[in-house]
Amino acid sequence: MISLMIVDDHPMVREGLAAMLESERDFTVSALAATGEEAIAIGKISKPDVVMSDIRMPGIDGFGVLAKLKEIHPDIRVLLMAGMPLKEEENRAREEGAKGYLPKNVDQDRLVAALRSIAADEQGFVCEEFQAAPSTLTARELDVLREVASGKQREAIAASLGIGAESVKTHLKGIMTKLNCPNATSAVSRAYELGILRA
Repeated sequence: MISLMIVDDHPMVREGLAAMLESERDFTVSALAATGEEAIAIGKISKPDVVMSDIRMPGIDGFGVLAKLKEIHPDIRVLLMAGMPLKEEENRAREEGAKGYLPKNVDQDRLVAALRSIAADEQGFVCEEFQAAPSTLTARELDVLREVASGKQREAIAASLGIGAESVKTHLKGIMTKLNCPNATSAVSRAYELGILRA
């Protein structure tokens, strides 16, 4: 029997996944966690065969859960999941020792097969092929994002990069669209979360 812990801040997602996976003959959901903090607390007293964790959660996110659980159990197997998959997140998940990265809308057969593969340690990293282009920032967008992260306003960014203020505005719009953020400040935060920007 493969024991699972499901970590997600949305109750319907947690409970829906639990019900779906419990219907499989070889799965048992041993724990549900609504926050990263709760997942880490559970990890201190038990070790499920596979942890499924949402990446984007308030407080400690999926990468934080991965890091802390690996401190407690160096060989723990963690599958990270995202509502909107991004290539940058997939790369970071691979680098930081997750066993897989899948979109939340993955079909049941694929998810079940992935969990069985991870539990059996049959392959190094489970992921989906998806179109990475929309999430990949151009070199100029990265330049603009770094300038925003340093605290500069639009006119100062334009002067620093030798481009017009309207061009800066256009690049910012592209960045916010690709990172699915409502403003430049949240785009910078998301970029650090994804590892696009490094502190």
